[in-house]
Amino acid sequence: MILALYYVTCAICVFHGQAWRFQPTEPFPPPVLNHDDATLQAVFRSIDTSISKAAQSDSLPWNSNITSFSIALTSSSETLWTSSHTATVLGDYTDSPPSNVSDDTYFRIASISKVFTVLAALIAQEARNWTLTDPITAWVPELLQSAHTRLVDWEDISLESLASQLSGIVREYGQSDLIDPSEVRQYGFSEPVEAGLPPVDGDDVPPCGRNRPGERPCTPKEILDGLVRRPAMFAPNDRATYSNMNFVLLGLALEALSGQSYEDIVAQRIFQPLGMKHSRLTKPRDGEGVIPNVANDWNADIGTYGPTGGIYTTASDLAKLARAILNHKMLGESTTNAWFKPHSYSPSWSFAYGMPWEIFRSSDLLPDSNRIQTIITKAGGLRGYTSQLLLIPEYNLGIVVLVAGDGNALAWLREELLKAFVPAVEGIARRQTTQRYSGTYIAADKHINSSISVDVQGSSGLVLTSWISNGTDFLATYTQMFQHVSGSAAPGKVQLTPSLTKRGSSESDVWRAQFVQDELPPAAGVIDMRLITDVDTFTYASRSVEEFVFSMDPSGVASKVHLPGLRITLRKQRQRQREVVPDDTWVRSVRNLMRPLGM
Repeated sequence: MILALYYVTCAICVFHGQAWRFQPTEPFPPPVLNHDDATLQAVFRSIDTSISKAAQSDSLPWNSNITSFSIALTSSSETLWTSSHTATVLGDYTDSPPSNVSDDTYFRIASISKVFTVLAALIAQEARNWTLTDPITAWVPELLQSAHTRLVDWEDISLESLASQLSGIVREYGQSDLIDPSEVRQYGFSEPVEAGLPPVDGDDVPPCGRNRPGERPCTPKEILDGLVRRPAMFAPNDRATYSNMNFVLLGLALEALSGQSYEDIVAQRIFQPLGMKHSRLTKPRDGEGVIPNVANDWNADIGTYGPTGGIYTTASDLAKLARAILNHKMLGESTTNAWFKPHSYSPSWSFAYGMPWEIFRSSDLLPDSNRIQTIITKAGGLRGYTSQLLLIPEYNLGIVVLVAGDGNALAWLREELLKAFVPAVEGIARRQTTQRYSGTYIAADKHINSSISVDVQGSSGLVLTSWISNGTDFLATYTQMFQHVSGSAAPGKVQLTPSLTKRGSSESDVWRAQFVQDELPPAAGVIDMRLITDVDTFTYASRSVEEFVFSMDPSGVASKVHLPGLRITLRKQRQRQREVVPDDTWVRSVRNLMRPLGM
């Protein structure tokens, strides 16, 4: 047998010289989440109480008197829970009076708008209208027609480079420029010269785009003229750095492709198909939204900046977007899977850039495990408004948090929601996997001594507790073969991991076996290749030994399992229904997490 790289998934690995527990990610199929689930209802009550008490507390790191928020939790099929809070003190409403905040209240979502821009670009690619490998100059040729010296290799910047923050171009044009006295005043200076900045040539002063009352937004020509005069920060595709200009250019490319305005593109391709009736790029009536009693950009006309941060929407509508992404309504499954993947690293071990996602990985979300979980996010911020969309594909879960007022509320709310809901949904995933798959499966022919027994073991997921093939303890055989290949006799278990693919019919679920070692010795060198994923280590006569194909009955419970490599189908033994009660543990863990807050 030739193995280019052997596979080891360990339970304890060494990181910076320290042992830490590692488990294969996504060990359960995404759970079916229902609003009426008893576990979720208990968590809803707990978090409702916690948020209500927090809003009345003086010990929070944010001011609840001037802060409003709207939150939505959604599965891939329905909104599960919402929560809203209206600040005691609101800002100035001019065209209509304020109303209590709900999940249908408009907020400015700032850079979450970038998700709509990339989604529109991906829809166009699936329709074969363009490809994201196209250079931006194919759609915005004005970048090559400037009389100024070429300061950026525009032909080397693709649409994908823009969408993934890899273009290397500048962050802004007009916005946040320190030539604007209002910008330096926030740092304690009355004028730029007081801060030590020199007088400048008037030709260098942006004539537009400073998001201030009475000032007009930049036209596309003004933005392009300004961009070609700025040198690149980095070479294209060298490293990611945040740039709003990437999405302004991507929006201009979409307009060139379609012959429509960006506003019409997102309305016709996203808002309308998803029934997002409370989403727009023009300001709604004041009373339909929330205006905080702090300096804010509620009235700011962003204009050409719309593709990077111009959308007004609601928690209810963003939950619709989250569902459409998770259930592949707008894009094919393959495209969505690719969309969730990182495009570049950041200086942090736990953070990567996507298109336009900010992708985080955490091992701190489960009370009984440090299994790594991936959270796909996009945050946004304008003066007075902070927001975040979070997707956890492992659970088909989406969270929307919209804040107007004290921006510190966003991080607090996000952390409390994740600490409450992730353990609860994990508990549901464990329960449902136990109910659907756990049990003993035996050969229909009583003369054939072949069987398997599987059960859920905590955060490890579905584990083979017995595997007999033709009278042989194949669990021991498989373990022996793996230990030989890996060069380690460390004990472990054989875990089944869902591949989330079907075989033959929509009622057949494919799982893959993998040996998970209980512990590993410290890495021998700087590069540790023992965690490379390889779940097709052994084949027998061209069929995988590690493939398990479960057939489901009409109620969604496994009735048999086919092992292609061993050429046998095993039928599930009938057994007395056992009580599955992992949920109370998870509810208690959520309550324990809340106790440090005095709630």
